[in-house]
Amino acid sequence: MAFQLTPEQRAAVEDRGGGLLVSAAAGSGKTRVLVERLLARVEAGADIDRFLVITYTKAAAAELRGRVVAELSDRLAERPGDAFLRRQSTLVYKAQISTIHAFCGQLLREEGHRLDLDPDFRLCDENEGLMLMEDALNAVLDRRYETIVPESDFAQLVDTMSAGRDDSRLMQIVLDIRGRIQSHPDPEAWLDEQERAFAMAGVTDAGDTPWGRLLLADVRRQADYWAGRMEEALDLAQEEEKLSKAYGPSLEVTLDGLRELAAAAERGWDEAAACAGVEFPRLGSSRGCGDPAALERIKTLREQCKKRMGKLGELFLDDSAGLLEDMRAVCPAIRGLFALVRDFEDAYAAEKSRRGLLDFSDLEHMAARLLSGGDGAPTELARRWGERYDEVMVDEYQDTNAVQNAIFTALTGGGKNLFMVGDVKQSIYRFRLADPTIFLAKYRAYKPWNEAEEGEPRRVALSRNFRSRLQVLEGANYIFRSVMSETFGEMDYTDAEALIPGGTFPEGEPGNYAVELDALDCSGGGDEDGPRPPRDLLEARFVAGRVRQLLDEGFPVSDGEGGLRPVRGGDIVILLRSPGTALHHYAAALGEQDIPWEAEGGGDFFAATEIEVALALLQIIDNPRQDVPLIAALRSAVYAFSADRLARIRAAAPEEDFYTALTRDGGEDAAAFLRELEEFRRRAGDESCSDLLWRVYDRANLLGVYGAMDEGETRRGNLLMLAQLAREFEAAGHRGLFGFLAYLQRLRENGGKLTLPAAGGNGGVRIMSIHRSKGLEFPVVILAGLARQLNRQDTTRPILFHPRLGVGPKRLDLERMVEYPTLARLAVARQMDYEMAAEELRLLYVAMTRAKEKLILSCALTGGRGDVDKLLPSAGTPTEPQALLNCASPAQWVLLPVLARPEAGALRGEGLLPPAAAGTRFGPAWDLRWVDGASLAETPAGRMARREETAPEEGGADLSARFAWVYPHAGDVELPSKLTATQLKGRALDDEAAEEAPSPPRPLRFERPRFAARRLGLTPAQKGTALHLVMQYIDFGRCGSTEAVAGEIARLVERQFLTPEQGEAVDPALIYAFFASDLGREVLAAPTLRREFKFSILVPARQYFSRAGEGEQVLLQGVVDCCFETGEGLTVVDFKTDRVRGGALAARAEEYRPQLEAYARALAEITGKPVARRVLWFFSEGRAVEV
Repeated sequence: MAFQLTPEQRAAVEDRGGGLLVSAAAGSGKTRVLVERLLARVEAGADIDRFLVITYTKAAAAELRGRVVAELSDRLAERPGDAFLRRQSTLVYKAQISTIHAFCGQLLREEGHRLDLDPDFRLCDENEGLMLMEDALNAVLDRRYETIVPESDFAQLVDTMSAGRDDSRLMQIVLDIRGRIQSHPDPEAWLDEQERAFAMAGVTDAGDTPWGRLLLADVRRQADYWAGRMEEALDLAQEEEKLSKAYGPSLEVTLDGLRELAAAAERGWDEAAACAGVEFPRLGSSRGCGDPAALERIKTLREQCKKRMGKLGELFLDDSAGLLEDMRAVCPAIRGLFALVRDFEDAYAAEKSRRGLLDFSDLEHMAARLLSGGDGAPTELARRWGERYDEVMVDEYQDTNAVQNAIFTALTGGGKNLFMVGDVKQSIYRFRLADPTIFLAKYRAYKPWNEAEEGEPRRVALSRNFRSRLQVLEGANYIFRSVMSETFGEMDYTDAEALIPGGTFPEGEPGNYAVELDALDCSGGGDEDGPRPPRDLLEARFVAGRVRQLLDEGFPVSDGEGGLRPVRGGDIVILLRSPGTALHHYAAALGEQDIPWEAEGGGDFFAATEIEVALALLQIIDNPRQDVPLIAALRSAVYAFSADRLARIRAAAPEEDFYTALTRDGGEDAAAFLRELEEFRRRAGDESCSDLLWRVYDRANLLGVYGAMDEGETRRGNLLMLAQLAREFEAAGHRGLFGFLAYLQRLRENGGKLTLPAAGGNGGVRIMSIHRSKGLEFPVVILAGLARQLNRQDTTRPILFHPRLGVGPKRLDLERMVEYPTLARLAVARQMDYEMAAEELRLLYVAMTRAKEKLILSCALTGGRGDVDKLLPSAGTPTEPQALLNCASPAQWVLLPVLARPEAGALRGEGLLPPAAAGTRFGPAWDLRWVDGASLAETPAGRMARREETAPEEGGADLSARFAWVYPHAGDVELPSKLTATQLKGRALDDEAAEEAPSPPRPLRFERPRFAARRLGLTPAQKGTALHLVMQYIDFGRCGSTEAVAGEIARLVERQFLTPEQGEAVDPALIYAFFASDLGREVLAAPTLRREFKFSILVPARQYFSRAGEGEQVLLQGVVDCCFETGEGLTVVDFKTDRVRGGALAARAEEYRPQLEAYARALAEITGKPVARRVLWFFSEGRAVEV
């Protein structure tokens, strides 16, 4: 063995008695144990490709295979002559170490013919599947509406669950239910079972339904809990004579009422409803009480109980008969909903079959059908496939669902050779339909490995943690011993689950490694008349300051070689439940402290500037009369229209849409943009979305413009990702720009976000979600955002879903149009609350166990000391589950047991020490701090203060000079960031003064309507555009005569490079005259010829703007009509359609000199070759003019 095994690890590696479940706590080396078990089997003589190893991501599978390969290589280096081991090093690449979906895909390609499945199926991704589902559901709804019958189940469904002017709410309900039942091995059977449950045949008491039983059990638990609290209050009262007389009788009445309610909840709904009005008689006078602390605690307990019972009483506003009537009233709508789900599933399946597609749930369900019979027993096929594998090993088993569990069970003959490893305390993917109860059920049913008989399934618990220091582990143990139970958390955190220190760390450490909890008092801060700063900002500033303190003091962490070193930014992680909403606060706060940072998944793909600009261009290509995307495109860095320029365009046509205003403007920049847009729109009808997008990238130079900005590689990557989405859209059989834009809109609306790296690779402090941190470890972990309220949005959906309890609808009173909850909804919401709390508690466990050496918990309390005072009556260790269920945030879960620690005086203030059970193991002392958040309201002065300390003192004269200071680069602010070569026409340096003069109003110009263009022909400007298009696309080799040129123009019209009107407007004789000239013959004879050569270069701004500062640059862009190479160098040719005659020609050519010089400069810089000539060709005169 490469490392020393603990007894429990040895059992996990060597036990062969039957199915084995390994419950591996955080940092216990579970992956290493899995690798050692696999190689131990190989060392015993089994080929490595006789094992099926399942992980839950491709990355995890690749990492696991890499570890196996590395371990085999190490062993082979020790025994180079071992032929069997050498053979395994080859077979390892054949071994099936993969995801569950990869295994199911292989099974279906080999055996799918048994289900009439084409083995050449294609797997569709989530986004493509969503698009197909919406199309299929729309088609089903259309058919349903065509045949709708009043009072039918579907009609009642529409009346009950639709909302607004469309079916979006109903569609979302259907898609949600269909998606969620995919975790059931037989979704159709699940629907049938739920339909029978809603029929409630023979049910006369709400308490006899599964929903009523759950609610009554909850009522009983709450009544028992508050009876215990009232007993505590009564005991306190009886210790003081005056309190006993004043409060005792009232407390006894309340206590009796709570006991009666708990007993009645056992007998049925109406019995419980009759006892729900627990009495709270008026208290007597307590004047002269000798124990004020006891008095306050009694009052607090009584008020909390009264408030809770009042809320509980709302559950019994309706009697059993009324609740059952509500359920029967919604039954037709539920039948209609389930029938709609079935029809939709059939339509979706048919569409997938037509396209030869499967989605991920198809892989699992079809594999389960092949391997498991109707009674759940393995099929003959499962037996034969099971013989391929000596053992099936599944990592992260806590994240399986019922379908996957059925596959594993069938493949291993009921689990006989199934090795499962995981940690249910780290099951945090319920939202992905993971079911931790599967792992829990096995863990509770299996015997310990040293007690199980041969062939019996057994379990091994790995609790020794090799990752973290004692302080971190005992801190986590204290919290979870106090709060995690079967009632709250779905399992008891006993000694078997507790983390045992197993790592070694340098001796004589000087650092303070105690778990630190910082309670931030955010009740103050801000101006008296102004708004209070956001809590997230205050907490972010505190965290940033704490990070700065750790870095400045050189907090010692292990160097990995037995010594210590100062902590670095990359050693620290800030964990948040959901970084997205608070990330900007942390970015700002860390920036204020000069701390580099990076975040994973820091942004929304669709919110990236370059993507918004690309989508705006696509939107106006589809329909240019959309003001918002049109203005977004014009204002972008691609076209660089200034705000003033856009305002002038709008002012000239205030009553029109912006596109019309733009067409009437007549400016050269507007005309150039419209020409380009028209070209895009003309192409959009024939080109694929992918080709069109690449044309936009090419012509508008999006990749060049955004690639030159900060984080240019990331921006280019985003644009390439958009192009990939276009290819995937077309690969799925879809076409059309409108469809692609609708597809992207659906992705946005349905949460299909593609995340972007915000900043990375700089070795800075990391900001990360808890979900992303799973499986990772960090020397220092700062767990922030604990005071943010728990997310209960799932319980506000139009219809709730639970895999066991079914759906929870509302009843709609159609006369009053008022919705109210049904019995099923109340029960499902309550169960979802329990399970949400358990999931969030497991998230807390994952977060706390990421720390190797230092764990810091941050609790930002909006109410300050008042928030703590409210918690004190319920504080204690262990903490009552009912008290935890009433909490609004994870911070309260942490504070309830922490307030009971002996060293928590700074947090408790003057409050009493909460109770702690006998024998409570507090572990090493915590570092508990009360932090006044008032100072965090102001921007830290750290950096500015350091600068001011080094600045010389200044007298009054100097101060006056500072007030008179003028920003020296003010002129540069007004300079454009981009300049096009066409804008340089006629731009002489002695004309620069004219830039400062106000421009006269631009005369309005009206484009000729299309019907007039057909009758009257194109305008001169439109004719010029048409002639340029001909020179861009015509085959120069087929221009030997006027007739040949006319044929080429006809070809371009036929191929839709030109419109018929453009083709008619171009005179073939003018084109032929160019090719018959000396310049044209040079062009035809040139060995190298380029047309429409686009360029972007940075040039000194002072060359074009005399007021520009030294070192300022401007982006110069342009398109060279034609250039060719001769022996002397490059010749630049620019085609002009200006109507000038005689002597005016030379003057006009001189106006174009700056434009040609820009072309020459760009070509020389890009190609590295000299430009020998710059030539203008005037078609109106048939002459070439060199400039």
